[in-house]
Amino acid sequence: MAKTCGIKLLVILIGTLLITSCTSSESRFTRFQLDNNTEGVIEKTNNIYNTVVVSNDPNVYKAEYEAGFIQGRLQKNLIPSMRDNMWDAAYLMSPSHNYPQQIPPSPAEIAMAERTLKINWDYTVEYIRAQGDSETGAKMRRLMYRLLGIYHGAIKAHPENLPFDSSWFPSFTEAELDIGYESPLLTFMDIYFINSFGDLFDVLPDNAPAAKAGSPSKCSAFVKKTSDDIFITHNSWYCFLSQSQAMSLWVNGDYLTMNVIGPGMLGSGTDFGYTNKGIMFNETTHRATHSEPKADALWMFWRATLAEQFATSIDDFFRLVSLEASGTYMNGYMVADAKTNEIGLVEMSYKSFVFYKPDGQGGLAVTTKPAGQDTTYDQELVRPDYVLGINYPAAKLIQDELLAQDNRPARRRQFSAMIGSVNGIEDAKALITYTDPLNPLSIYGRWDLGYGETPSPKTIPDGSIDAKSVSASMVRKAMNLEGVLDTDSSLKSFWMKYGTPSINGKPFIWSKSQWSGWKLRGVPDVVDGEYTLLNAYIR
Repeated sequence: MAKTCGIKLLVILIGTLLITSCTSSESRFTRFQLDNNTEGVIEKTNNIYNTVVVSNDPNVYKAEYEAGFIQGRLQKNLIPSMRDNMWDAAYLMSPSHNYPQQIPPSPAEIAMAERTLKINWDYTVEYIRAQGDSETGAKMRRLMYRLLGIYHGAIKAHPENLPFDSSWFPSFTEAELDIGYESPLLTFMDIYFINSFGDLFDVLPDNAPAAKAGSPSKCSAFVKKTSDDIFITHNSWYCFLSQSQAMSLWVNGDYLTMNVIGPGMLGSGTDFGYTNKGIMFNETTHRATHSEPKADALWMFWRATLAEQFATSIDDFFRLVSLEASGTYMNGYMVADAKTNEIGLVEMSYKSFVFYKPDGQGGLAVTTKPAGQDTTYDQELVRPDYVLGINYPAAKLIQDELLAQDNRPARRRQFSAMIGSVNGIEDAKALITYTDPLNPLSIYGRWDLGYGETPSPKTIPDGSIDAKSVSASMVRKAMNLEGVLDTDSSLKSFWMKYGTPSINGKPFIWSKSQWSGWKLRGVPDVVDGEYTLLNAYIR
């Protein structure tokens, strides 16, 4: 049973599920336990939800499913908000309102999303089936079971007794493959929608890259290598309806701690975190004005989650991310290995991949996939001791294929001027939250104010919603875990700030903005917070 954390302890036994709600003056968390192998905890501190799940069933497929079930139970009251906020965000972040054209989305718009998601789900199932018992097939099957577990945990009182073997696949009713909006009932397709949002809205025909060229560019990030450490950071530029939070997951020896874009996520979504294999990662999304996205492809959220949870080296990360080109959610993934002190970068278009890694002689080796393509790149963005993420690919090949744009030039100047001063975690935290008081479109910034250095200004409720930082020296502390949930553990995951930059002394405040009448679900009116060193709750 859970150790008490303070003043009040409530324990309810329902079948095999132990539910513990714990409150103290310093923390507030709820804990769920299926059995001696599987349990989890969620707390909210400084506006940040932090979920931790540990699952150790001898059958790894069952362990993944039960980890998902615990996550779904812990986050069940937050997931419907995530679904609805994503529709609202798609509308608010597109000044021309290409898709959806209204809120609530029309039945035809929802039906279009449902058809696209069904095509992709069927394709993914067949991809997993074709992989058979290969290493990639087994890992994808693990993710499939965990995705189903998240869904069942959000809607059911008890987990199902499934076959948990290498031949079973789930089947769903027609109702389970519908998408809701402001519906009290969650479906499997709601969970799939939440996870594949970045891919889906690249595929939908009315939201093609050319139409989205006026939309704001996204995250800022960097990796910096010093003589004795590596620092990796990220901030998410997203609609202020974001429910950005943190999650740590242990499944049969595989540990992953990450920033997640919101509840119900299989992987990060914002792509920041690290594993007990020492692999650290972040990303910034390419600003493309041309692509050829596909519904019938292995979408990026699957490939990213595979790489983030299972990669054992930066080469392995590249292999998993580049399994297939989908033309959706195309990113530059910065990677680092705390074991070898290597840093690298993976970039992509709708048909090509580029991989940068140390060449063993103090420089970088550049690999293209397919092989034999142009390997020239912007050496201001990629160097042996750092990588800068500004939503603009470094590779000339990727720039040309995507007709990429760099529409926030201040970030390049700011990063280049200050990256040399990053020698510790406090320096890293400060740089990833740097805002020029005269230019809100900085490394850490806001679009809602209607001004700032960019070729395409606009006014939307979007900008830096969070910031995260971690070091290789912190990561190494997680490389010898026992895999036991322990609310007294001293292990920390990473530094995180949930909240927007303050301009003229004020963060973004919904009730004082031009969107004051917008419905808020699961997000605060004052979108603000301080850096917090989050608990991992695992030993």
